[in-house]
Amino acid sequence: MAIAKKPTSKPLTDAEAERFIAGAGAMPSAVPPAPPAKGRVATMVRFDAALLAKVDAAAKRRGVSRSAWIQYTLSEALEDGK
Repeated sequence: MAIAKKPTSKPLTDAEAERFIAGAGAMPSAVPPAPPAKGRVATMVRFDAALLAKVDAAAKRRGVSRSAWIQYTLSEALEDGK
């Protein structure tokens, strides 16, 4: 954290504070939609703990990450028409 000098400006009066707040505008009611995804997209998938342990063991045997193993296995299954 940087060390900064204490501001030397005087505090706002109530009227100045009200003008500042009024000029802020309205808060958006909803978060704008995300732009279309390009490339990889993060997703969340829930696994049974025992199944996830098997996935982790299989990924470790291949020397790859859990994500890489799941992507590879799914792509193979989809190509085989399973």
